[in-house]
Amino acid sequence: IAAGLALALYRKLQADVYLFDTELEKVNPSKVVEVLLTISADGGTDIDPVLSEILRIGKAEYVYIIISDGITEASEEVLNKFIESNLVARTELILVPPAAWNYRWVQLLKQYNNVYHVFSVAEFELATKRALESL
Repeated sequence: IAAGLALALYRKLQADVYLFDTELEKVNPSKVVEVLLTISADGGTDIDPVLSEILRIGKAEYVYIIISDGITEASEEVLNKFIESNLVARTELILVPPAAWNYRWVQLLKQYNNVYHVFSVAEFELATKRALESL
C-alpha cells in the first residue's frame, strides 16, 4: 500500500519518495516497489533524519507525509527546529501498527490534528485521502 501511495504521489505530483529506518534514503520512484519488497525490518527507526530533511526542503506550500509506527523519539534539537519552522502544520503522519502515541514528535503532530491512526487497508486509504486534502 505504501508503495502504491508513493507511486501515485510521484505520478500525480512529482513527489519525492524517501524510505527510512535508522537512515533516510531518497528512492527512485520506479524502484519503490522493489525496495519495499526487499527491505527488512531491523527494529531500529530514527525520525531525526526525516524531520531534518523536511527542514532542509523547507517549502511551506508542500505537504509532508510520514508513514510510521511512531516508535522513535526525536532529539530535542531537531524537534525544536521543527516547531520553529512552522512546517509541523504541513506534516501529516499515518500511524500504523504497532503504533505508539507517547513520543513527543507524534504528540506534536497530534496537536495539529495531523495524525491518522490506521488498522486496516481501508483506513489507510482514507487517511491518505485526508492527508492529501490540503493539496
